[in-house]
Amino acid sequence: MSFCPATCPLCGRENECQFATTSAYKGKCWCASENFSPDLLARIPEEARNVVCVCRRCVVAANFAEAKARPLPRPIAGDFYIEGEHVVFTAEYHRRRGYCCGSGCRHCPFDSLERELGAPGALTD
Repeated sequence: MSFCPATCPLCGRENECQFATTSAYKGKCWCASENFSPDLLARIPEEARNVVCVCRRCVVAANFAEAKARPLPRPIAGDFYIEGEHVVFTAEYHRRRGYCCGSGCRHCPFDSLERELGAPGALTD
């Protein structure tokens, strides 16, 4: 089976790889700042490894699934504050938790793709 260098081997979406595009160089590829879990890398077909890039959506989804499988971090001083009847978690706590819960948190540090994948039911397919 052959793989298109511009397409994710896991989901078939565009992978937005800087090396697979014919456009002018625009800096580092998005993947230079991402963590790739061993479980995600194991899902890549053998013949596509080191040949085709995984898309950011698949990387974020795998990282979120891995983070959700871990126990929640215990809040420490400075991780939250009380506002009326609400407990409001800080961005630092959300980063330590490792994923967006999809609740529209005030201090959510995650970008729009990460928020979309954090929405209830988003990672069930």
